Amino acid sequence: MHWLDRAGFELASDAYDHAVTADPEIDRFCSRSAWVLSFHEAFHPRAELFAAREGGDFVALASIDEPGIGAVLQPLEAMWGFASALVGAGSSELLRSALELRARRSAATPLLLTGLPSSRSRLAPLIRALEPRFALRPVAPTVRYQASLEGGVDGWLSRRSARFRRNLRVATRRTREAGIRFELASPADPDATGALYERALGVERHSWKARSGNGVASGPMREFYARMLPRLASRRALRVLLATRDGVDVGYLYGGVFERGFRGLQFSFHDELSGLGLGNALQAEILERLCAEGIASYDLGSQSEYKRHWAEAGLVTVGLLGIPRS
Repeated sequence: MHWLDRAGFELASDAYDHAVTADPEIDRFCSRSAWVLSFHEAFHPRAELFAAREGGDFVALASIDEPGIGAVLQPLEAMWGFASALVGAGSSELLRSALELRARRSAATPLLLTGLPSSRSRLAPLIRALEPRFALRPVAPTVRYQASLEGGVDGWLSRRSARFRRNLRVATRRTREAGIRFELASPADPDATGALYERALGVERHSWKARSGNGVASGPMREFYARMLPRLASRRALRVLLATRDGVDVGYLYGGVFERGFRGLQFSFHDELSGLGLGNALQAEILERLCAEGIASYDLGSQSEYKRHWAEAGLVTVGLLGIPRS
């Protein structure tokens, strides 16, 4: 077993991402280094990493102080519960060994695990590894909405309702008649990526989310994407769609490609253009571009009423909370 500090984890990120790709039961975008390291740096930059590697198996946790609780070992991203801290079929045994060594030098702390495979073959050995040290409680599952793009745009449309298809046609027509045009970028260098991110932030400041205080143009959320997008770009995985009218940016959508999948990250548009259906037009445009690229699935993220119309319920992962036994 090899311990990994923050720098060591960054150096091992290619091997780690390869292991994530090889693990079919976890979220293979949100468990990647681009997601977990960016979240850790933006939200918990001072938190100590508790990470280890054994061959193709990895454990990636951080000790984070939670108000009223104290230190909790948890995935580098646990806010949405997407990322798995355990990567590889042998990661449960690796976690057991790592916790055993940790117990020799520090007091036991609660353990939160999210993004776990729901299969018995993965949960059973994990529970066996943890039960001697922890009283375990289940955590609510995380459902992702994923649109199959098999059959291209026509195939995707065939799985939508007649009402949805009609509304989408209206939105795309209104947007086109309003003089809105789309451009897709796949930057590879930091300067181009930063410039595109600034354009997206400019749109965000005019969105309903920003006006309601829920936007991503400030605070840790801004830093999260400022760190993630260059990491994606360096792997040729970033896609940024911009909507413009008369040379002014009025909408954006960006996300990351992994294998034959695409993970949407953020999208928004000028609030005063909501009547056009610009949000729907952005989604329709990126779907068309993804199909042309040969992408087979579009992950829209966690469950919501809006996403239910665009996609089907996809990957479900579970979680465990471990309370140290006295």
